[in-house]
Amino acid sequence: MNKQELVELLKSYKENKAKLNIKLKELKLARIKLKSCEDIDTSLTVAYGINQDIHSKNKITNKVLQKIENNDKRKQELKQEIENLEEIVKNLRDKVEAVDDRLEGLKFKERKMLESYYIEGNTYEDIGNRIYWEIYHQTRTGETIKGIIDDAIEKIAKL
Repeated sequence: MNKQELVELLKSYKENKAKLNIKLKELKLARIKLKSCEDIDTSLTVAYGINQDIHSKNKITNKVLQKIENNDKRKQELKQEIENLEEIVKNLRDKVEAVDDRLEGLKFKERKMLESYYIEGNTYEDIGNRIYWEIYHQTRTGETIKGIIDDAIEKIAKL
């Protein structure tokens, strides 16, 4: 993976993680809907009444047939939707895990700086004054922070 791809993954990390959570919930809901479609029971009713002896007593009406056809169509749509959602979830999970795995290879300071700059969108000066102060009770210039971040990008690009 080159540096540009890595930077793009870092910048879109938060968005991808949120999309992944949303799609996982949609997938779970679609699976619940599919399960409820499979549990639907269609029953036959006997037609009793005056002059009903002329017709068959165990007749499947159009309502039952329509219900079965609609249920089958709905099952097919839900299965297709589940397949599409699973593909989207797989792609998003790959992107999120690629960033997570690479960030684990960094030291705390490097990881914190990268997260602050690319994921949270802070400036170099803000990181040097606020984040570095929180960690070490010292401040650093924007150029120093830029060097730390560039070195960290090089390091995780090689992983």
